Amino acid sequence: MKVLIGMTRSDTTLSGSFTHICQTGEAFRARGAEVVYVLGGQGPANERLRQAGFKVHELPQLHRELRPLRDVLVLLQLMWLLVKERPQVTSWHTAKIGALGRVAAMLTLRRAYYVAHGVPFVNTPQNSGYKLYERLERLLAWLPARIICVCRFDFNEYRRIGVGADKLMTIPNGMNGIDTSGALSDAASGSRPLRFVTAARFETQKDYVTLAAACRRLTDAGLRFELHIFGNGSQEAQVRQLMAGLPDGTIHFRGVVDNFAAQLTEHDVFVLCSHWEGLPRSIIEAMACGRPVIASDVGGVSELIESGRNGELIGQGDAGAFASAMRRYIEQPALCRAHGEHSRRKYQADYTLDVMLSRYCAEYLGAPLPAASPVSQAKQGA
Repeated sequence: MKVLIGMTRSDTTLSGSFTHICQTGEAFRARGAEVVYVLGGQGPANERLRQAGFKVHELPQLHRELRPLRDVLVLLQLMWLLVKERPQVTSWHTAKIGALGRVAAMLTLRRAYYVAHGVPFVNTPQNSGYKLYERLERLLAWLPARIICVCRFDFNEYRRIGVGADKLMTIPNGMNGIDTSGALSDAASGSRPLRFVTAARFETQKDYVTLAAACRRLTDAGLRFELHIFGNGSQEAQVRQLMAGLPDGTIHFRGVVDNFAAQLTEHDVFVLCSHWEGLPRSIIEAMACGRPVIASDVGGVSELIESGRNGELIGQGDAGAFASAMRRYIEQPALCRAHGEHSRRKYQADYTLDVMLSRYCAEYLGAPLPAASPVSQAKQGA
């Protein structure tokens, strides 16, 4: 069997959607399927997949923005690619190629899935194109493709706009992780400042304005802490400016790393400040590594975080509440261990990588991932 996997962007290897297509591609290959990728642009994600031994097609004209004439050209290119490659299954990830790919699959009679890594029509002022995407998804619902939601929130949003339950299924995200709870002991002893960490692209979806405001409230109160930021993106200069002026040694920009789980051994609390989300893989990874999480209560985040048990849910844009939650861990570092242990247990029960991959293999290939063919951490592109 051949599976073709498509994603809109190739300019970053940090995104959760890229990690996802690496993991599922490896799982399908371990099951004996041939896997081919198609990505927009000519970025580092393409090279990462080629290094892992996959065939990759590039679509230089494919961009996130809606451009009708160019999009028609991309649609024709996708149709030609499907005719040429003849996959039995197509799997489309992220909104733009998710729309074009589903149409191309219908016109070429290919079985298609669209994996919604967060619905593209979330109604928030920062998501300027939500009305257009809502109308588009209503139209695309008539196609035979199935939509795989990564959380109950996404499922309910599709039902809200009229998509039938028979077109929808839910497979929660899963991640590999290591239990690193032992690294919290030195923070609890007071031998160093508490270390917060985030991994979020420098783009509109991520609410660095609120996170910066929360940090300023803490430093104005005379509290010592560190925030380590992993990420890249088009708005890096703006994010750096937001954090400028905070005391030396407070903010650390760490760039992009291949194995974020290993970095979590150096940090105590994961934070994610967002305007909208699906089911953030970065939170699941932090839970897998036994970390408490402070995060904006958007999308499916409330399915992961239980306030007061494994972290805190914060109203969108509420810098005061975000600062209060951070302060609680600074002043009571022993909570890091207790909440981190609950995070780890919740992860083990519902969000392991093996559970997710088995469900995808069963749906796409008709059989679960064999226990003798594990997906190695090195090949995930995480």
